[in-house]
Amino acid sequence: MASNTYCANRCDLVGNFPVKENLHIISANLKSRTEFRIVPETSIYLEGPTTGDLSITAYAPLPSNEEAKWHNGTKVGLWCLGKAGASYTWNRRIACDDSGLRVYMIPGGPSAAYKEGAVTSQINLVEKVDYDSFSASAASGPFTIYSHVTHTDGHDFVYNGSPIPISSDDAYNVKEIDIFVTGSNVMPQNYELYLTSFTWDYTPPNIPTVSYSFLFLYQGGS
Repeated sequence: MASNTYCANRCDLVGNFPVKENLHIISANLKSRTEFRIVPETSIYLEGPTTGDLSITAYAPLPSNEEAKWHNGTKVGLWCLGKAGASYTWNRRIACDDSGLRVYMIPGGPSAAYKEGAVTSQINLVEKVDYDSFSASAASGPFTIYSHVTHTDGHDFVYNGSPIPISSDDAYNVKEIDIFVTGSNVMPQNYELYLTSFTWDYTPPNIPTVSYSFLFLYQGGS
């Protein structure tokens, strides 16, 4: 039976990894495995698709009017700690047809989302409940920043920043991303990604970071 393998072994300097320029990617990791089943009390072997997890971390520069800086002796922009995120549920189902095993991803409903502290205007959600949250630790010394902020829970998360925008529709559909150099063959053709989580984290005056996690699905073919 033909294998679902879609790329050859290769090692190179990370600076040569084929992601598009100016996306500020910090890391990208794909871990996958091929689904298979052996029919009980037979020698029948059913090979299925390749599934796994893709994670991406990147810097996410703020709009210029939100950057933490001094202007004419006055603080402007976002000067407090901030974080936001969303999680998505997908129910995986395996079916068998003439070509072997197939995997189907069924959406589990709207995203569960939150925001806390100083959050960029690039982030929005349907807000449902607010409450206080604080974090204080002197483990790194007495001059460490502590936070006492409002935490908001909600749903239908939207992120309009870089490198990968997110909409409320991503809770129900395959997520398309455009970060790899065309023709690089890092990912197979006709692969599918399903967003499972997103986080935005900001510690001023540093550049915020974003992290994405996806379910990876490759049913085979070219």
